[in-house]
Amino acid sequence: MAVQVDRKTLDEFCPRLFRALDNLGLLPRQLSAKPTEFEKYPRLLFGSIQRYNDVEAGFREWESRVLRQDEAQYRKVEQYPELEALRQWMAQHADLFTGKVNMQHLRTSLYARVFQYLYPRRVLVNAYCFKHKSNLEALTPEFVARALPDSVSEVVQKVQEAYQAEWEMIVADARKTLLDNAAYYRKVLSGKESMETVPDTAEESDTNSQEDEQ
Repeated sequence: MAVQVDRKTLDEFCPRLFRALDNLGLLPRQLSAKPTEFEKYPRLLFGSIQRYNDVEAGFREWESRVLRQDEAQYRKVEQYPELEALRQWMAQHADLFTGKVNMQHLRTSLYARVFQYLYPRRVLVNAYCFKHKSNLEALTPEFVARALPDSVSEVVQKVQEAYQAEWEMIVADARKTLLDNAAYYRKVLSGKESMETVPDTAEESDTNSQEDEQ
């Protein structure tokens, strides 16, 4: 009997991993980045686990590598509890990461999964930056809490509809992204960093993601 892919558990795992990496500043800020930039750190994790054939040993090696990255240096103390929670979750589901069928599926669907996770979050952030360009006050905690997402609700309406079930979490993640990366987004608002065009709809992203996973 063929071994079935445990999609439900993989669907639970991926947002945990992607959120931990994004909070460490290790996922692309722009959706136009190359696929390798989306996949780099997840693939390092899978490679470490495969090399040791052990989730704990593989995770510890990977953890050491990601925490040494320049982007993660000033966040690692704050974000470490989330990283430790990820390790514990993976240890409890170790069979998921040592089975060939699940890992093969995860590797082939990885880019689609990362992109689909980041898409609504980056669209929301980009729309917010476009709306409030030149206004550096828009990156204060009080302003972000008050203005995101309401100030761009019309622009991101289709995205919100497509991701309705997880919209509150997406908004929380977008707020955190803006505040944790305020130095970068000040440059975006002041025109010193390029600003991505805000897509009109989420439909193209959803279609591409579904095609990539097939």
